[in-house]
Amino acid sequence: MVEILEQIWGIKALYVDENHISEFSSDEAAIILSITPRNYDRLIKLQSLKDIFSKANLNLNEYSVQLSQIGIINAIKSIKIDNQKVLNGLNELAKNEIIDFNGYNLISDFINNLELNPTIQNSAETQPFHKNLHTLNEIHQILSEFKLNEVSKRLSNAYESANNSKFKIAVTGVINAGKSSTLNALMNKKILGASNIPETANLSILTYSQDEYAKVCFWSPNELESMGLEPKKLEDKIVPIDELKSYTTAANEISKMVKEVILGIKLDILKDGIDIVDTPGLDDAVVLREILTANYMSQSDFTLHLMNASQSATKKDMTFIVNTLKNGKSGGLIIGLTHVDKLSQNDIKEVLNYTKNSIKTELAECGFDESLADDTKFFTISAIKNIGIDELKNYLYESFFGPNSKKATLIIDNYKKELIHITKLIDDDLKAQKTALTSDASTAKELANSLQNEIDEINALTNSINSELENLLKRLNYDNENSNATLKAISAKIKDRVISDVKYASNKKIKLDTARLGVIIESGFNDSFIDFFRDFKPQISKDIDSASKILELKLGTKNANLNLPDIRSYIDEHLPKINYEILNQDVIKAIKSDKNIENVGANLTIIFDNFIADLNLPNKLSTLATTCTKEYISSIKSELDSIKEHLKTKEEQINLLAKSTFDNIKDKEQLIADIDSKIAQCQEIKNRIELC
Repeated sequence: MVEILEQIWGIKALYVDENHISEFSSDEAAIILSITPRNYDRLIKLQSLKDIFSKANLNLNEYSVQLSQIGIINAIKSIKIDNQKVLNGLNELAKNEIIDFNGYNLISDFINNLELNPTIQNSAETQPFHKNLHTLNEIHQILSEFKLNEVSKRLSNAYESANNSKFKIAVTGVINAGKSSTLNALMNKKILGASNIPETANLSILTYSQDEYAKVCFWSPNELESMGLEPKKLEDKIVPIDELKSYTTAANEISKMVKEVILGIKLDILKDGIDIVDTPGLDDAVVLREILTANYMSQSDFTLHLMNASQSATKKDMTFIVNTLKNGKSGGLIIGLTHVDKLSQNDIKEVLNYTKNSIKTELAECGFDESLADDTKFFTISAIKNIGIDELKNYLYESFFGPNSKKATLIIDNYKKELIHITKLIDDDLKAQKTALTSDASTAKELANSLQNEIDEINALTNSINSELENLLKRLNYDNENSNATLKAISAKIKDRVISDVKYASNKKIKLDTARLGVIIESGFNDSFIDFFRDFKPQISKDIDSASKILELKLGTKNANLNLPDIRSYIDEHLPKINYEILNQDVIKAIKSDKNIENVGANLTIIFDNFIADLNLPNKLSTLATTCTKEYISSIKSELDSIKEHLKTKEEQINLLAKSTFDNIKDKEQLIADIDSKIAQCQEIKNRIELC
């Protein structure tokens, strides 16, 4: 590695750390690699070069240049910097005579001959999640070779659950925030906004597929009617990607009826189980599209919010960011300031500080702790110049698949738990078979009878368990006077806020800001409803947890997997979607129709109370709890059936082996030896699983 420095710098080559790795964009890397003794004095005077080194916390001198050059080469070797992009950048610099012909040939030949080492690439495959998943999939295959029918379904379900888990990114921002260009850069392919896939206001879901396709999904007749369009029943359809523009461009009437577009694309970043949701602009005029965006955000692991660095921290942006932080629906919030290539380093720093301070100020004004913003991650991005793109991608991979990923850990832990359980079932069967072969007839019969007693015991428990589950469902009724009183208090609070704004406009003799009133009403109700639902989550969890403990006592050691549902996540993801358009219209009408502020207040109370009553939120809460609990109940009953099936199979095997006759003693000994080998294999499998 030092040899390349000696070739570039000659006697000026300095001693630097050969193992150093630098973090620069490919364009920055090309510029730094172009520095030689011939152009050094000229280039170090450039402010742009000073800014590059300043960002890397390095002084601009010969030592830092040479250290960075070694660091860049190591980063290229480890595929942390794209070698082809660096070569393209060097070519452009040569064309503009920044680097001379000899210097260009020297460094480009060296890069072309580098032996790349993908094993140290910061990609999903190198992360603990994927390593463990690969190991557990190998174990899954080994267990499948035991060919036990009673566990084959469990094995299949465990595999599907672990390998089909999705990591979702919701990409948000106002119109023209740079969503499409940033995503194209992130995926290293022009997908959105391309000639065959034009930019659209429709929500687009990007998912991995070997065979590329586009699926157009339409609004329902009721949804179309709520948007003031003719209600039509349109079937979702798969279309060739090059025909997609016929459905999404504004020039075509059918585009108004498109709800979302699913794009199956063969891309490396999506191959790792990542779905990217490109949402409509936050300032979209269609309310249902805003609701659709909010729904996908609630299901996402991360929200990537993009803002044009030259127009950052708008009121719309701030409202969105604060709501995201205080509702905590997304696993994490990432803010990307785009188009930074148009700003100086000082300007970027100022914008970044201004944005961070604006978020904290907005949180404080809304009555929330400023510390909510502390975990927000910021990136400065230019899709055109490829600034910050690699850093963002590495951060996402680390967050999704790294050792600190809660979701990845949960997937692996659940997979391990189920494979260990299946291994135990197989091991128990093998040991029972060995007992039947090595014992006398009476012992084998005694074992078979024991299994039958277990089956009878589970059958006897079933009625008792079903009764306990029915009692659980009865307890999940939250349609009571207390909840209704809470909702009335919400109505009164929001009415007072609206009246306050009306009084202010009247006293100042200024025009009433109806858009602001809409925000007050919508955000006020949404925040209050979320709090209302969340207040009941501990109670619902307590009720289900209590039932679970009773069931565990009744089942004893019957190997049942009682998977307690995550009530908090379930309710967050299934909160009712509310349309405020008609409510806002009614409020404005009530304010304009009467000059007496007391009358307006009384009318608003009626409007808000009726609005809340029509929503029937207590009933929706009970429905949510019941739906969630029914899934839990279904899984328990399925587990009970599985236990009974397994015990019956084991009983049949023992009876069969006990009655088996062998032509000679060697056949029996060989069968016992095979079983012993399989038992030892089960122990090895358990050890491998535990190590993951």
